[in-house]
Amino acid sequence: MAAVTGPEVGGLLRQGKRRRLLIGAVIAWIVVLVGLSIWSVEREPATVPEQRDIAHAVPELQQAAGTLFTAADGDGRALVLGELELIGDCRITPVRSGTEAARDLTIYVADGGAKAALDQIAAGLPKRYQAYSISTKGGTRLTFHADAGNFIGIDGRVDATAKVLTLRLTSGCRPDSDDIPGEADPSAGAPPAVFGAVLAALSGEATSVPATTAVPGATSWTVALDEPTDLQERLRKVSAGAAVIRGDASVWAYRTGDDSVVVVPDGKRVRVTVSQ
Repeated sequence: MAAVTGPEVGGLLRQGKRRRLLIGAVIAWIVVLVGLSIWSVEREPATVPEQRDIAHAVPELQQAAGTLFTAADGDGRALVLGELELIGDCRITPVRSGTEAARDLTIYVADGGAKAALDQIAAGLPKRYQAYSISTKGGTRLTFHADAGNFIGIDGRVDATAKVLTLRLTSGCRPDSDDIPGEADPSAGAPPAVFGAVLAALSGEATSVPATTAVPGATSWTVALDEPTDLQERLRKVSAGAAVIRGDASVWAYRTGDDSVVVVPDGKRVRVTVSQ
């Protein structure tokens, strides 16, 4: 075997050194990329919904629901806050499932008041929501949209003649989480005096324990009672002096001070909701 000369040995050593330097540089670059990725995940805003799981989405949706309620609350409108919905088995990708959070705000308006109500709600939301209400199909359909940020959307589509409007908050499909802060609504205080007055007027127990739905800054108290035979007459009496928005066989909705009252017959039962 031929002997390795001095210059050849030096060349091999230099090649080995360059190789080690190159490997070291690659490793250092990988470390930098990993560090930047971790920093970005922790500090940079998400760019797609699946970067923020349902545990992040629910508190954000709850806060947006409170903001929407405040914007919608006002003269000529009676409100009912719906329950938080966690809808499983939505699809993030064709092979990856997740959970979507949603919540409805139902708004009762007078005949012909749908467009004005949606316009006023859009104007009452923070500017960053970029809320808008538009008429389509020759003014016969109304579309509402707002972006609450962090991929929380608020949407509604109704006929221009509608007397009941539903605005739905949704999170989009998110990765699941074992721990979801805000999954339980905030504790609600005692219902306002008008709640007991309505129950008493309908021959219900004024001490009935209501079901509650609540978000920051808003609460609805609801109870179901047997429907009295003279429901309409009782409602006319208890709402005397209030601002009646709807008063027909399908729903009785009115405002008294800062409180919304909605009474809906349902078969042989009647559902009473007071919101503030």
